Amino acid sequence: MQSWDKLPLEQSPAGATQRQWVGPPGEQLADNKTAEAAESGLGDLHDPRRWGLSAEALSTVGARLYEFWLRFRDCCTTRTRDTSANAYNYLRGQWTMDNARNFANLARNMTGDDGQALQPFMSNSPWAGQAVFGQIQAEIQATAALAQGSTLILDERADEKAGTPNAGASRPYKGRMGKVDLCRVDTCLTYANGGLWAMVDGELFWPEEWFGEACAQTRHELGIPPERTFETKSALGLKMVKRVKANGVPFDLLACDALDGRESQLRADLDTAGVLDAAQVPADTNV
Repeated sequence: MQSWDKLPLEQSPAGATQRQWVGPPGEQLADNKTAEAAESGLGDLHDPRRWGLSAEALSTVGARLYEFWLRFRDCCTTRTRDTSANAYNYLRGQWTMDNARNFANLARNMTGDDGQALQPFMSNSPWAGQAVFGQIQAEIQATAALAQGSTLILDERADEKAGTPNAGASRPYKGRMGKVDLCRVDTCLTYANGGLWAMVDGELFWPEEWFGEACAQTRHELGIPPERTFETKSALGLKMVKRVKANGVPFDLLACDALDGRESQLRADLDTAGVLDAAQVPADTNV
């Protein structure tokens, strides 16, 4: 199994976002060179140099993307079908396209068809996200340099949805948009170590109203398993932390934003489950 390695950077992405221009190592653009830089393409939002990517990183990104797909392609196959080529085309499109990345445009640019294969692959294929998370966790565990100094970050993410029925959709306050809007909320567990970060587990949060009688028909139409029950975001977070711990993913700290007002209970549950000890939870964190 290949371990993860980092793309060589001229400037870190975090540093690049704090400045208007990013150039070669050690070079700062003077004010009188701003116009020249804009003409050369450095002002282009999509220009990799603007975000600190070196020429070496760009020259190898295609091969690295292909190697990445090879490691994960088994997660997108079933016993009877191998549709992993669709995953590769989807990744290529996300990395290379600068126009609208809908299924039709992705397919038109990557394979020259109308997207009739790509859209069902992303929407209806029976491959499981947990298999992808399992591969990510295995690669972290197999990388000796990541044995210490890692942090797990438990947080939520909301994605806006249209008015048509979407599993788990509700109208909470959405901080990124600064308003109440229709969206789905994912409870996410992210792994960070130095310049490396990756999502290592995730669960869709189902609001409690989805399990009432009024939504029974919608749950049936969307194929929601009847055994599914309401779980708080903290309860989902506990499940995820326990899973990555059981899989041997090393981490020193767990950081958590306020999820649903049950952070104290989550701390107690983690302690009871033997997942964390006092040294792993700094006193000024929410967990």
